[in-house]
Amino acid sequence: MLSPALESDLTRLAGQALVRPADTLAELQTLEAALPAAEQQAAALALARVRGLAEVCHGELAGLERLLAAQRASTAAPARLRFDLARTLAIAYAHTGLHDDSLEWARHALDLARQAQDPQAQAEALLSCGVAISRGGDAEQGLALYAQALEGFEALGLARLQLAVRNNMGINLKNLGRPAEALAQFEQALALAEAHGLHDSAALLRTNLAEPLAQLGRLNEARAVGEQAAAEHAGRSHPAGETTARIGLGLVLLECGEQERAAAQFERALALCTQTGDRLTLQRAHWQLSQLHKRAGRHQEALAHLEAAHEAERAQFNEDSDRRRRALQVQAELLAAQTDANQQRLRRLELERAHAELRSLHERLQAADREKTRLLARLAEESRTDALTGLANRRQFDERLTLEWPRSPGLQLALIDVDHFKQVNDRFGHALGDAVLQALAQPLREARADLALRLGGEEFGLLFLHGDRERALQACEALCERLRRQDWAALHPELHITVSIGLAGRAEMAAAPDLPAALYARADARLYAAKRAGRDRVVADDGQGSLAP
Repeated sequence: MLSPALESDLTRLAGQALVRPADTLAELQTLEAALPAAEQQAAALALARVRGLAEVCHGELAGLERLLAAQRASTAAPARLRFDLARTLAIAYAHTGLHDDSLEWARHALDLARQAQDPQAQAEALLSCGVAISRGGDAEQGLALYAQALEGFEALGLARLQLAVRNNMGINLKNLGRPAEALAQFEQALALAEAHGLHDSAALLRTNLAEPLAQLGRLNEARAVGEQAAAEHAGRSHPAGETTARIGLGLVLLECGEQERAAAQFERALALCTQTGDRLTLQRAHWQLSQLHKRAGRHQEALAHLEAAHEAERAQFNEDSDRRRRALQVQAELLAAQTDANQQRLRRLELERAHAELRSLHERLQAADREKTRLLARLAEESRTDALTGLANRRQFDERLTLEWPRSPGLQLALIDVDHFKQVNDRFGHALGDAVLQALAQPLREARADLALRLGGEEFGLLFLHGDRERALQACEALCERLRRQDWAALHPELHITVSIGLAGRAEMAAAPDLPAALYARADARLYAAKRAGRDRVVADDGQGSLAP
């Protein structure tokens, strides 16, 4: 029999192992060193249970081997210890992602609890069954099991376990798209935590409250509770909890339209992830920042965060795959130690299952890589396109002009400026000004040029790669005529839009030292000549050859 003090310490450490495994292993070492040899021997299986769980949660799969060995050695142990070992194995397998094995051990624990007629053990086993089934993808069945567990804990007055079940129920309800019910469970769990001074649990529950509050449109409350949760985790030096809270708060701030404050939360989460090594949260933070930068037009920053998100996802994917493979291998090797033919057959089955799972994981990784390639290609294209008009942007123009210069002797460049555009913005507003720029896009696309582009503001361009000066000139004059006759009244009854165009060709640049730049400068000079000559016209030479409409 364990002393009450040692039993209390081990119960506390078993709960702590799930969230702070490194601290738990350190405390166990101190605790064991202080125990007399006789008490260490008597408590060997109980100590192995807590140490094995902490090792698994710390990423050391030797802990799974320790738990399985302790379970095999427990045939003569008290009923409660045999139950605890079975339930701990359910928790350990759930942590490694092997949910079928987790459910099998949870059901075994439930059988042991029923045999012992232990109401608390039965409720704990039902909780473990609910976790395994929920993580396996059946949230509704998980809810039903949680409800049975909650009934048992309420009858026994076990507040800490009640709030754990209600928190899990809230998560399932949130995942099922039932935010109002999820909120009710989280709030009841929070009330229990506050009433019993469970501060770590209260901070976690406030973190979970933010999402359903936001889904219900209660954004001010969601923001307040998210800020409180983040502050509590920070004050208690709990970086893992603070990281999750910062991500949740950032999402709420996005819903509130506070882009910069949301970005600050995601950046703080990134910094915390370097302490915790939490790649899943790292991936979420990078993804959200990539979307923020993309919406702001900062495509290089967006691309960098997108690539970092995919790298974190890949690293986590590989780590999960390796952990599951090693867990299966540990299990298979322990089975192999039992020399009868039936155990050898089970080993082969486990290895085959491991290989099948790895094949499935490999296929999913390939699919993720394909999606990454698609997203990167889309982002690269967006970085070369003007967001307002859909035309090529300055970056694409520079690339195309440099590429085509040595191989397109007939190249012609037309620079186009909307006449009196500042007056349009001042008189009719910037929204209508943007509508004018968008309306110009289609005539430019149809102007018989090889590339239509927006250089910025009200300045556009056309690049003609083939043909001659006369063909480009005719296209520019036709564009002027089309815009002059276009029905601008659809945008505003008093609106009238014309453009001025400067045209220059590669053949004129033979003596220029920097040929593409010189071509641009000449076309720009002719554009301003068209402005000085009265606007609404094309200028294609440097003399008095302004072509009036």
